[in-house]
Amino acid sequence: MEKAGKLKRKMDQANKLINSLADNKARWIESSQMFKDTKNRLVGDVAKASAFISYCGPFNADFRTLLNETYFSNDLKERNIPFTEQFSISDFLVDAVTIGEWALQKLPTDDLSIQNGIMVTRSTRYPLMIDPQGQGLTWIKEREPLMKQYDTVITLNVPNLRESLKMPLENGYPVLIESIENEVDPLLDPVLEKQYIVKGGRKKTIILGGGEPLDFDEKFNLYMTSRLANPHFLPELAAKTTIIDFTVTQGGLEQQLLGRLISFEQKSLEDTLNQLQEEVTSNTKVLADLEASLLDRLANAEGSLLDDVELIDVLANIKIKSREVNDKLVEANEKKIDIGEKREQFRPVAARGSVLYFCIVEMIQINWMYNTSLAQFLDLFYWSISNSQKSPNVKDRVANIIQAMTRKVYRYINRGLFERDKVTFKLMMCFKILIKAGILTAADVGVFLKAGSGIDDRNKKYNWMDQKVWLNIVALSKHKFGNDHSFFYKELPERIGRLEKDWKKFFDENEPENAVVPDFEDKIQADQNLGNFLHMCLIRSVREDRTVLASMKFIKQTLGDYFTQPVTDQLVEIWEESLPNRPVLYLLSAGADPTANIDEFAKKKKQFPTNKVSMGEEQEKPAEAMIVNQGFRDGRWLILNNCHLSLEFMAKMEEVLNPKGKEVHEDFRLWITCQESREFPLGLLQMAIKVTTEPPKGL
Repeated sequence: MEKAGKLKRKMDQANKLINSLADNKARWIESSQMFKDTKNRLVGDVAKASAFISYCGPFNADFRTLLNETYFSNDLKERNIPFTEQFSISDFLVDAVTIGEWALQKLPTDDLSIQNGIMVTRSTRYPLMIDPQGQGLTWIKEREPLMKQYDTVITLNVPNLRESLKMPLENGYPVLIESIENEVDPLLDPVLEKQYIVKGGRKKTIILGGGEPLDFDEKFNLYMTSRLANPHFLPELAAKTTIIDFTVTQGGLEQQLLGRLISFEQKSLEDTLNQLQEEVTSNTKVLADLEASLLDRLANAEGSLLDDVELIDVLANIKIKSREVNDKLVEANEKKIDIGEKREQFRPVAARGSVLYFCIVEMIQINWMYNTSLAQFLDLFYWSISNSQKSPNVKDRVANIIQAMTRKVYRYINRGLFERDKVTFKLMMCFKILIKAGILTAADVGVFLKAGSGIDDRNKKYNWMDQKVWLNIVALSKHKFGNDHSFFYKELPERIGRLEKDWKKFFDENEPENAVVPDFEDKIQADQNLGNFLHMCLIRSVREDRTVLASMKFIKQTLGDYFTQPVTDQLVEIWEESLPNRPVLYLLSAGADPTANIDEFAKKKKQFPTNKVSMGEEQEKPAEAMIVNQGFRDGRWLILNNCHLSLEFMAKMEEVLNPKGKEVHEDFRLWITCQESREFPLGLLQMAIKVTTEPPKGL
């Protein structure tokens, strides 16, 4: 009887064990096969990951993809080394939990940012980040709270760099060196090259600048950032550091702006999504821990499994918990899809914001003084959300935000542009908006800009036409317009011959941009999407002298009357946007001086007479004294004239206007006037409100 009871208990235990293990059988068989395949491809994948971290940092997303998917893959194939075809550096080197932690530390979650995070944390050399938008800087400051605690965020202009590094080196604190331009102080070479002296087998020391050896703690970490979009680092510096390009991409920025918009507009939706992501991350981790615990118990079980009652109970418990976690993951994914659909309704706002920001960025290629930071753009973005007309209908609300943002960005940037560049900026806005909408292509913009400059055709058919115009017409006839690639002007050279008298009259019109186009007018009017652009291209090709006027007409048709009306920016509006640490920067042109206008406005604000310093030799100290004393202490206004003559002092201005541990009077304002200079410090350009002053035309 006792034997029968014992046998029954064993059978019950065996059934429990079999039932508990049955759920995992198929998955474990699959995992075993996957492990075998992964092991076979491991050498190739590790080689790819190592090459990626070593070489891909300085490049943008497109070139990284080219290197990874073409060059690295082809090299492995030539050597017959197996590797994963759809290899993802992010999946290979970092898990979802870590990515979630980085996101909480304000690192964007697009692929490029995750790759950058991997390179910062996995590289053996200290990272040097190309970070014009400051996203890497924000992440590092959040990631390393000790920096704020011990005040180890410095610049190379710090009075005593060796002393600033001494405490972090000896105690293992992280250090962040901001605003590196094209070179790094040679004092850092021993740190970058890790020239340690090992004493007694353990203790490490390092010599900086020929002074006494400093103790070196293994926990020490160094981060460096540059705000320049295209710095010219020496090859030696590239060998000593890991250069990583943190420059935001248009798609990455769109995703970030969408998150910011939802947080602002529908906070509960974004909170729900963030909570879901935390739950998914937590549940995924729980599932992995449960499986690891199960495998550990099975591997270390002694004697018969049927006698291990505790193991069988744990197996049953794990089975229940696994089902619960899987159910939660399924539910979370369903909710994510639902939330994702609601978020997508607001994507047009984020898409427009991203397009506008990259229009601003590209203006730097025209004039260095047009530099604008992502932080300045985000202020405009949030202003547009707050001040645009509310609506219960999501579609109407999206349209209202887009209109308010486009107008606000235009006014803000237009104010700081010289007259000669204003049409260029508005055209750029039109082109990028239409390209994003899928109406235009980059090739269409190319044909407008270059016309027939790349064409060689000496068979001009009409004597009354210039050779240059003929080449432009040939270029139009050969170009495929829009995404449907239609040869809209394919028959243009022949049609001019059929109605030569009409075309010659059109060519000679005083205002051809307002005249009827022979033989093509109805066709142009019928094309709702491309008609306006096609008309502008034609005018640019046949009457180049009327291109600007045709462009203004195109801008009006694309963006609206608001963007072509005369604009006057009032000084009171500029003052309202300014802050004690946000100066107003006037870009001067010959014959213009804003000082009288500022003084006139100062009378209304009871700030007259304003303090003034004309910058030049040995004027830096008086200027700084006025900022600190009359400005910070008494709240008086200060005008610094001709600051292009004191660029070194301007480079210090960012630190001067943001003093540590010092109160600044809220009424203080700084007004700066300067001429264009390629050497003007980037930091000041990216914090100031820029205004151009030009004398009236004809005077």
